Amino acid sequence: MPNTVGAYDNTIIFLVVTGTLIVVLLSVALFIFFGIFQKKSFKLKLEKQQLETQFEHSLLQTQLEIQEQTLQHISNELHDNIAQVAGIIKMNLNTIKLNDTDKTAQRLEEIKELTHQLITDIRTLSVNMNGERVAQIGLCKALETEIERINKTELFTAIFEKEGDILFLEDDKVIILYRMVQEILNNMIKHSNAKEIRLMLLAEEDLVRLTVTDNGDGFDVDDKLKNGTGAGLHNLRKRAKLINAQLTIDSAIGKGTHIKIELPCKNVQPNNG
Repeated sequence: MPNTVGAYDNTIIFLVVTGTLIVVLLSVALFIFFGIFQKKSFKLKLEKQQLETQFEHSLLQTQLEIQEQTLQHISNELHDNIAQVAGIIKMNLNTIKLNDTDKTAQRLEEIKELTHQLITDIRTLSVNMNGERVAQIGLCKALETEIERINKTELFTAIFEKEGDILFLEDDKVIILYRMVQEILNNMIKHSNAKEIRLMLLAEEDLVRLTVTDNGDGFDVDDKLKNGTGAGLHNLRKRAKLINAQLTIDSAIGKGTHIKIELPCKNVQPNNG
């Protein structure tokens, strides 16, 4: 009987000690797990902050680049279009002879038409350069205005096609997409020697696709990127990455250029109710 009691006591002691060890080990394990979890959480939080800082830096840098290019574009427009029209108006004013009624009337009519053109050009320039205005009127209308501007030069045939409607797209994405297309069009005008430029906007429920095509000289994409002359291409890639868009540039010497921008998005009317 004493042996039985002793064995029972030993079993109790063993269970108590084992239970205590298990509790201690679980506590240590939980403490270690919690420490690792806290460390991982802090690391993830730090990485997130770094990514956010990098994104904000990239966004700021892109905004500054856009502003610089915008100012350059304004300068070119003022010099090439607006200053030219203003110069013609001044020349017509200087040639007016008050004693020749018929010619004076003709000159005044020409001045009236040129003044109307000047006002239209200034208004168009204002719309094109104002990011908030672009977001307000929408991507489709802004692109239509840009194509109209190109056609007015009578140096190119610019065609705009649209399939589907953009029901909702964030303002920052509208502005960046517009600036990307604007840069593509300006580069085609300056460097492609094309006669026809075609811009296509496709809007689906989960995707907005923009394609810009010309029938110009074309170029070697890899060569442009390698030899440092493809700053415009690098800018396009940077902006595409900023809004998580897919950019495809297909061009070859003598075969024109085809550029595609695909932006995954929820193109549905937001529910404000």
